[in-house]
Amino acid sequence: MKRLIGLSAILLSMAFSQGVVTQLDNGSINYSDQTMAAVGIGFVPQNVINAGQARRMALRIAKQDALRQLIEIVNGVTLTSETTMSGAMVNDVINTKVRGFIRGARQVGDPKYLSDTSVEVEYSVSMSGISDIILPPLTVAAPPPGAAQPGTGAATPTTGGITGVIIDARGLKTRPAMAPRILDQNGNAVYGPGTYDRSYAVTNGVAGYSKTLEAAQKDPRVLGNPLVVKGISTSGTNRTDIVISNADVSKIDLANRSYNVLKDCRVLILLD
Repeated sequence: MKRLIGLSAILLSMAFSQGVVTQLDNGSINYSDQTMAAVGIGFVPQNVINAGQARRMALRIAKQDALRQLIEIVNGVTLTSETTMSGAMVNDVINTKVRGFIRGARQVGDPKYLSDTSVEVEYSVSMSGISDIILPPLTVAAPPPGAAQPGTGAATPTTGGITGVIIDARGLKTRPAMAPRILDQNGNAVYGPGTYDRSYAVTNGVAGYSKTLEAAQKDPRVLGNPLVVKGISTSGTNRTDIVISNADVSKIDLANRSYNVLKDCRVLILLD
């Protein structure tokens, strides 16, 4: 009951947001601000000496509970069109690194002391830390002669220049993921591993997500003069990869050759 009360606050705060958030029984995954959060609950043990000790022990138990919930949440994160993090966590090295990263989660806000003496506390981790563990050390080919040099990932608007790509995937039942791909009508990857710089992908995420075009156009990832193209279908078991028309592929290719929009991960996806 207390966990439902605590999570209701998260649900309420997200109700007024244009962010893309997956709500779970034990927390949330925010694909827009690239964070994962969980609420832990701590109950006062029976054999406490005084009120101060009771509070400290309840807080410790609540933190341990939140970190355990975070591990469960990370396991359920969609990684690609065919895999989730639970599949990646089978690897002992990745599992150890992810668990170590989660132990460094930061507390969000102040603890909530409930009437039954239990304590609620929220902890959060950034997806960038998970990406740094998961994403392979890919390299990207040097830009063609005459192409702009790499930017900062959040482009400074230039007159007439393309500052990013917005893929409108509304109506396709597309799902968010940590490493989505953009495909042409022949199934070839227009955007995916090998087309973006790993450092940008770790810091900013492979792609951003939004629910309205207005909010997307104001996102620092593509702010200025983004190219907007319409997705025509999804691909993969998890419905995270988006297929675009071959005509739009040419537009994106030209923008990338001139402004490095793909290399710098300046891609934002609109979802329902």
